[in-house]
Amino acid sequence: MRYSDTHKSETRARIVKNAAAAFRKYGVDGIGVAALMKKSGLTHGGFYAHFESKDALVGEAIDAAFEQSLASLADSVETAEPKQRRDVLMSRYLSDAHRDQPANGCVFAAMGSEAGRLKPALRARFDAHFETMISLLTQGSDNAEARRAAIARYTAAIGAIIVARAVRSKALSDEVLNAARALQRG
Repeated sequence: MRYSDTHKSETRARIVKNAAAAFRKYGVDGIGVAALMKKSGLTHGGFYAHFESKDALVGEAIDAAFEQSLASLADSVETAEPKQRRDVLMSRYLSDAHRDQPANGCVFAAMGSEAGRLKPALRARFDAHFETMISLLTQGSDNAEARRAAIARYTAAIGAIIVARAVRSKALSDEVLNAARALQRG
């Protein structure tokens, strides 16, 4: 059977998409190449036809996860008034849905604690994506105070999502998110 000219790139994109979700859900070390390939409907033997190494896949998956999250957040603020965009974005970020779906959420909240153990080239991707998010929160302003406030808001929101996911009690998890939402509005 002959494959279309785009088959290899489509297969690669499917692997990256599935890896982006799996790494956010299980962590980089929480899922192996064989399981990732199986999620994509392939055998592990075909992995190296698409990627040089697992690290190469991790890098592309980090980028894909961030782009997915950024697109979702950007869509949520698109129709908001400029002065309301930050609040809308933070409300979406601190939502129950984001807490409950780590495989579809922010790469920082899902993978941030293990990012420090990744190779420098992979960590550099986190740097670039963090800067993109800060730019979104400051709406492109180069004001130092706006940057400081954006970093404080974003890192507090990341921490809130991590804690809300970590605690066992749904009531406590809700309380964490509600407190973080109130802090963001304040």
